[in-house]
Amino acid sequence: MKYLAYTKRIADETPPTRNRVVDFVRVVSILVVVFGHWFAASIWLLPDGEIRLMNSLEWIPYAGWVTWIVQVMPIFFLVGGYANGRALHAREREGVDYSVWVTKRVRRLFTPVIPLLVVWTLLIVLVGPFLPNDVVRAGAMSATVPLWFIAVYVSITALAPLTYRWWKSTGLASVIVLLGIAIVVDVLRFAADVPGIGWMNFFFVWAGVHQLGYWWAAREATDRPISASTGAAIAVLSLVVLIGITWIGWYPIAMVGIPGSELTNMTPPTFAIALLGIVQAGMIWLLSDPIAHLVQGKRLWHWVVAVSGVMMTIYLWHLTAMTLVASVFLFAFDGAAFQIEPGTTKWWVTRPIWILALITVTTVLVAVFAPFEWRVRQTPPPTNVRYVAVGVLLVAGAAAAVSYFGLATADATVNWIIPIAAFAGAAIMGAYPARRRRRNRSETRSTS
Repeated sequence: MKYLAYTKRIADETPPTRNRVVDFVRVVSILVVVFGHWFAASIWLLPDGEIRLMNSLEWIPYAGWVTWIVQVMPIFFLVGGYANGRALHAREREGVDYSVWVTKRVRRLFTPVIPLLVVWTLLIVLVGPFLPNDVVRAGAMSATVPLWFIAVYVSITALAPLTYRWWKSTGLASVIVLLGIAIVVDVLRFAADVPGIGWMNFFFVWAGVHQLGYWWAAREATDRPISASTGAAIAVLSLVVLIGITWIGWYPIAMVGIPGSELTNMTPPTFAIALLGIVQAGMIWLLSDPIAHLVQGKRLWHWVVAVSGVMMTIYLWHLTAMTLVASVFLFAFDGAAFQIEPGTTKWWVTRPIWILALITVTTVLVAVFAPFEWRVRQTPPPTNVRYVAVGVLLVAGAAAAVSYFGLATADATVNWIIPIAAFAGAAIMGAYPARRRRRNRSETRSTS
């Protein structure tokens, strides 16, 4: 209740210059991610005791086309580019202190990650010896795989002062260059079969979409917002091209990874994902006025502000909640909840119970861990830029490693290099939760 009162005050004090559309689409997108993951999970306990971990997209008709609706990760890079563009524009006159810029943003992004890594490291150590190795590894992997986003976003944000300067000198040409390189990488990956080349598009694709967010910010900064007609034209043209390149087979149709599919547009990302992001950008600009009018409503705007305040915690813990609920359902009543064949009518009828359980557990986890999202340290950043660079590399590298290799090894022990790198990077950047504030102590002591 205190949190709701606090966010209500923040909502009431929102300045009229704030772009509420950005906050709204970001909140809606995070909920699409969360519920998409929850609905995609299909667990089937066979009579012989075998546990099949399935993805609902394996048997949903036209699943590939459905993913065009639920794949919203490009939106986060688009609105991230918008936010970074606005922030850098506001600091142009004063100049941007690189160490301050990077440290502040790494702390905000990575501080909530530390509790997640601590909890799962302890779980592997304490529970690992008593559970099957594959169960421990699968649980740890599913709970921490979302950290790929942290790895990429931290890297792109760290480079934002440079990419924004590039934007200022070249404008939309910078977007074209980045996405053009992404196409070249795809050609080398798919046509020339160059091993490992596709992973370069984790930068070029997402940086290209992020760069598009600069355009959005720049148009608003000059009182020339992108019009609905421009948004419609961008969305339609991009959609036509996207349909074309997937229809003729240049790219997979599915915009998320589907088990059994040989190729994927997401891991690593392809130009098709960037095109989807441009379609989504056009749709947002097309609908900006109706959305802006909608979020003027006090109740809806308060809801947006309240979710925004715990958004990173929701993102980081929603899969842990799924792991916990799935574990309980597997052992309760001999796993009766998962003895229903996925995709059947009975399975669909029981989905509300599954979702309600996940919402309940996620709410509890958010209540416990959301305070860490607010306890961002305010201590001065490292003054040595090289020191900052090392911290960013450790933080981003650990986040990438945990999502690719997993926090747990094949024999259900901790892959110690990952938490060591993560904690070392966090220590350098000050990206670990500050102490809880206490009313009877001075501000200096409470934030030390």
